Amino acid sequence: MNRRNFIQNTVKAGLFTGISLLPAGNLLAKNSMTETQLTILHTNDTHSQIFPFENNSGPYAGMGGIESRKKIIEQIRGTGNPALLLDAGDFCDDSSIYDAYKGKVELEAMRLLGYDAFTLGEKDFLGGIDNLATQLKHTGMKPIVCNYDFTHTSLQNWYQPYTIIQKENLKIGVLGVLLPLHDKISISGIENLVYLDAVMQANKTAAILQQQHCDIIICLSHLGDRYADGRISDEVLAKNNQCIDVIIGGHTHQFFKQPRLYKNKSSSYTLVNQAGWGGIQMGQLDYVFTNTTNKKLIRTKNILLREKKNE
Repeated sequence: MNRRNFIQNTVKAGLFTGISLLPAGNLLAKNSMTETQLTILHTNDTHSQIFPFENNSGPYAGMGGIESRKKIIEQIRGTGNPALLLDAGDFCDDSSIYDAYKGKVELEAMRLLGYDAFTLGEKDFLGGIDNLATQLKHTGMKPIVCNYDFTHTSLQNWYQPYTIIQKENLKIGVLGVLLPLHDKISISGIENLVYLDAVMQANKTAAILQQQHCDIIICLSHLGDRYADGRISDEVLAKNNQCIDVIIGGHTHQFFKQPRLYKNKSSSYTLVNQAGWGGIQMGQLDYVFTNTTNKKLIRTKNILLREKKNE
């Protein structure tokens, strides 16, 4: 009952409280007026894990949960450098929380944590297309998906193929891609979801962002890391795109130790990263931008989220 009351209060009043941490020092001293550092924080496949894993969850006991994520996000934002918060889909799952609120709590949590952009995963459709559209309307959230045509569904006005985010002097382009759903889920109206080739649409959308002079182009992908049969994946997209700088992945629940780097079709490089599942880990990528060197990745980090016990 305590947890149920907490969720109800959260939905009604937007209460995700936590202890604010003191601002940490800058990761890289700014040695010129033209230098800007950007921190990209990302999650994927959080699967309705609003609270930390229970004590009987083996190695995951006490890990994850909104509170621990909130504290890290506040700490990073407290450095004074611009920070971008992204999610690569499957923020919902078949759980008691989802059964009770049909995705409203998960979306409200993302809104209150200040996510800048997110895409969808197959589990986010568990309650049906109309339910997903309803929850998006209630929270005012719009996912980023460029490789589906939702025109003939209730999602028609509740998604966008890309977004451009301004952080200080940086122009950040974000697009999203989602795996083929028709063999993954069985819901009413699925025949009205029109899947479009992920690589083709990602390239078209990234080209638009490049024409808009974005300083960095990021793809939120719920395709999966890579597959032995060679089907569409983050690896396939990384190798076959023209101008995507970073792919933030999901679906395959991979705890990357380090991001992977692939040579793309323009003989440049596309970085791929993924942060496990269940909100256990959050990925961090730190870039520095200057007028002379454009952008440079200076640090990557995996942040394990663990609930601290009260003394």
